[in-house]
Amino acid sequence: MRSAATAAVLGMVLAAGCGPMRGPAAPPAAAPWGAMRLGPGQVMAEHNAWADSIQHIWARAAVMLNFPTGDPKDSRIKADLEGHLFLDRPDHLYVHGEVLGQEVFSMGMNEDRFWLWIRPRVNTVWTWSRGGPGERRFVVTPDDLLTALGLFRIDLDPAAQAVFVAQERHYVLSEERTFAGLRVPCRRVWFDRGTLRPVRVDLFDETGRRILLAELLRYDRVGAADVCTVYRVRFYGDDEVDLVLRLSAVSLDKRPNPKVFEYRVPPGAKEEDLDKAPHPEP
Repeated sequence: MRSAATAAVLGMVLAAGCGPMRGPAAPPAAAPWGAMRLGPGQVMAEHNAWADSIQHIWARAAVMLNFPTGDPKDSRIKADLEGHLFLDRPDHLYVHGEVLGQEVFSMGMNEDRFWLWIRPRVNTVWTWSRGGPGERRFVVTPDDLLTALGLFRIDLDPAAQAVFVAQERHYVLSEERTFAGLRVPCRRVWFDRGTLRPVRVDLFDETGRRILLAELLRYDRVGAADVCTVYRVRFYGDDEVDLVLRLSAVSLDKRPNPKVFEYRVPPGAKEEDLDKAPHPEP
């Protein structure tokens, strides 16, 4: 379980979706209508080829946020932001948003650091080193955010615990782990049977509790590649944070300026290094 404080931090970042069930989800049931057309190896190979084909994204981003304020209890804020999303794989991501031309948040990562800046009310930037102790204090990791975009590889160890089933409209891959003697999910991906593109990704913590649900709602053709341009994401911690992300003016050839991925403390902002925070409870 992550702390209420870190859930509140995430609550100040990301946006709106339909509410899935909490806790571990039952493994998907195979459809009774006949044999699958493709095997898991074929589906994963097709997915990896598509994901590997997209190395850079430069896009305008419209972000709709719904997050808890924590005071008073059950109070929430909804916001519509305009900004950009920049991606330079494998490990550079930057998103920012403005209201009436004034920047109110930014989130970024590079090979060394992850950061999140919120201006309204707090003007605070939270940061930690990649793979450092601060990463365990956040609801999701930077790699989880890339997974939510659908741009991840699936390279299963031969001994990995996994279930692959064919449903009427989807292939579903459930990767699992063992916790307290039970098999619990760690990642579950729904692929459209016609396009083999991911249309939903669920991530779970080490106990099998869902921490993220991402729906990839629309794909558009950009050059020779299919690009998801509409996302609906829900993050789970002690509170729920909802996000809708719409991309436009997408370019896969326009490499983002490397300077946008450099970490800087915004003027006047308070810096909180989560690597230096007390160790969280398990």
